[in-house]
Amino acid sequence: MSRTKKQTRKQFSLHAHVFTSLVKRAFREHSLLAAGGPGFVAMVTPKGYALSEFQKHVVDELYGDDPFFRRDDIHLAFMKLQGNQSDIMDDYTTHFQTKLRVVILLEHGVEVPPLINLACDGVIEIAPIKAIDLKAASMAVLRKPMSDEQAAALLSYPREYLWAALRDGRSPGNALQRLRNTTIPAQQNEAATDSSDHQSDGPRLSEMHGYGPAKDWGLELSQDIRDWKAGSITWNEIDRGILLSGPPGVGKTIFAKALAKECEAHLIASSLGKWQSEGHLGDLLKAMRKDFKNARLHSPCILFIDEIDAFGSRDAFSNDNKNYSVQVVNAFLEFLDGIDGREGVIIVGASNNVDGIDPAILRSGRLDRHVDIPLPSLAERVAILSQLIQGILPVTHLDLIGPSTQGMTGADLAKAVRDAKRLARRNRRQLTLEDLKASLPPTFKIVGEHRRSIAIHEAGHTLVGLKLRTGRFLGSFIADQIVVDSATQQGGGAYFENPRYGRRDRQFFLDQIALLLAGIAAEKICFGDISEGAGGEKSSDLASATRIATLMETSMGMGVSLAYSPVKEDSELDEVRRTDPAVTAAVSDTLTQQFERAIDTLTQHRSLLNLVADALDENGYFTPQAAHELFQTIRDDAQSLT
Repeated sequence: MSRTKKQTRKQFSLHAHVFTSLVKRAFREHSLLAAGGPGFVAMVTPKGYALSEFQKHVVDELYGDDPFFRRDDIHLAFMKLQGNQSDIMDDYTTHFQTKLRVVILLEHGVEVPPLINLACDGVIEIAPIKAIDLKAASMAVLRKPMSDEQAAALLSYPREYLWAALRDGRSPGNALQRLRNTTIPAQQNEAATDSSDHQSDGPRLSEMHGYGPAKDWGLELSQDIRDWKAGSITWNEIDRGILLSGPPGVGKTIFAKALAKECEAHLIASSLGKWQSEGHLGDLLKAMRKDFKNARLHSPCILFIDEIDAFGSRDAFSNDNKNYSVQVVNAFLEFLDGIDGREGVIIVGASNNVDGIDPAILRSGRLDRHVDIPLPSLAERVAILSQLIQGILPVTHLDLIGPSTQGMTGADLAKAVRDAKRLARRNRRQLTLEDLKASLPPTFKIVGEHRRSIAIHEAGHTLVGLKLRTGRFLGSFIADQIVVDSATQQGGGAYFENPRYGRRDRQFFLDQIALLLAGIAAEKICFGDISEGAGGEKSSDLASATRIATLMETSMGMGVSLAYSPVKEDSELDEVRRTDPAVTAAVSDTLTQQFERAIDTLTQHRSLLNLVADALDENGYFTPQAAHELFQTIRDDAQSLT
C-alpha cells in the first residue's frame, strides 16, 4: 500500500499541486460550479502567467468525474491578448448558450466582450502563486517543510527554474542553494517582464515600420498639430479622427502610442469593455464622459478606443437589450460630436470587424477616415526585426531570415525577438542570427509537384481574370516557402483591382465568382480533381464565392427574388442557407454554373493556361508586362499562320 501511495505522490508534481490549488480556489468562488453543477464563468489568469500554465488544471476541474453531466454539456474556451474576439462570438453562438458547464480562460489584460460579460455568472480572477501555496505544496508533495523566507526567495526566481530546482527528494533549502549557484539573478517572471515591451515609452511613429497609409496620415497629423499650436491653422482644418482596421497583431494599439509620441500629445486608451466594467448603464456613461473630459483637459490628446465595433449597430440590436445598447451608442455619438467642445482631441478607433460598426460612428466629422493596416511586407518585416533587436545584427544578416517571417504580424515578430533574446540570455551570450532562426516558426519549402499544383491554381485565376476582364491585373505569385501552421499564410495569389466606385450589375458579380472558382477549375482540368487550398477558411476562394452568391440572393436583388434581407455576417448568411431551401438551391446553382464557365474558358485556352503556369513555376511570379508580352506573342504567331 505504501509503495502505491509513493508512486502516486511522485506522479503528482509540486508544479501540478500548486496550479491545481490555484484553480480549485478560483472555482470555489462559484459554489455550484465547484460542486460539479452547472455554471458559466470567465476566469482571468494573473499578470505574467501564460494560459498554458492553467489549461490542464482547468480542464481537470471542469470535467471532473461527476457522471451527471455528459462531456457534450461542458465547454472550455480561451482568449489571448492577440486573439480574435469574433472567434469567441462564434463560440458563444455555437456552445455557450447550450452548454451547462462553461469556462472562458482569459489571458491577463484581455477585456471580456460585452456579450460574454452579460451572459456569464461572473468574472473570476485566478490568484498568482503566493508563499503559502508553495509551502503547502512542499509539505504535500515533497513531504518537507518550507519557511516563509524560503518560499519568498524561491518565488523571486523565474518559474521554469523554480520547478526545475524543486524536485522530489530535495529540501527547499537545497533547491534554493542550487538556484543561487547557477548565478541566475532573482527577478520577476520573464513572462511578466515581457510586458514592458508594450509601455508607452516606445518609438515615435516616424521610427515605425509596416503601417503604410496610416503612418502617412499620422505624420501629416503631427505637422498639423504643430501648426495648430503655432496658431497658423485652426482646429477645424485638422482631421478629427481615424478608424484603423486589420487582422489582430498588426499593431493598432502600438500605432496609437507611437502617434501620441510623434504628435507630442497625451494618450488616453479605453474601450467599451473598460467603460462597462464600471457597472450599470449610469456608471458606464459616467466613465465614458470622464475619459472624453480628461482628453479635452490634456489637449492635444489622442483618445484611443479599442474594439470600437463592440458598440454594434443600432439596426442590428435585439429586443432584449436594444434600449440599453441604443443609449450607449447615442451617448458615444454625442461625445464624438463634442457638444462641449472637442478641440485638441483626436479619436483613434480600432476594429477587426468594420462591418459591425454603426454607420453613424463613421459619419463625416467623426471617424470618417478609414485606413486598413495590412500585414507588413518583406522589407518592412526585416526593418521591424532590426528595430526590435536595436541593430545588434546587420540588416544584411536579417535579410537571410526575412522569407521565414512571411505572414507574420508585428506582434508575431516581437514575440520571436523576445524568445530569441531569452535563448541568448540562457546561453550567457549576445543575440545571434541562430537565436532568431530558432525562435521563428518552422517553414515548408514549396517545391516539386506541390509547387506545380499551386502554379496551375494561380494560373487559372490569372487567365480567367484576364479573359473576363474582371479588373486591372496586378500580378500573380508563388511563395518559395510557407510557415507551418500559420493561419495567415499564402502559397500563392493572383490579384486584380476594381475601381472603388462604378456600376456593378449581376454580370459583374458572376464574373467575380467565376474568377474565384477558376483556381479549382484549373486543377480539375489538369489533375482531374481539386485540392483543399480553395476552402477551409473564411477568407478562402470558396467562402468568398459563396458569400457573394448568397448576398446576390438575399440583399442585392439579383437572384430569384427581389426580397431584401439585412444579413451580412457569414454566420447569418449560413443560417439563411440552412433554413431557406430556395436560397440554398439558387446559391448552389450559381456556384455550379460559374465553376463550369471557368472550366469552359480554361479548356478553350489550355495552351495559355500551361504557359502561365510554366512562368509561375519557373519564376515565382507573373507580371502584367509578362501577360502583355505573352498574349502579344500569341497574336503575332496567329497572324503569321494566316
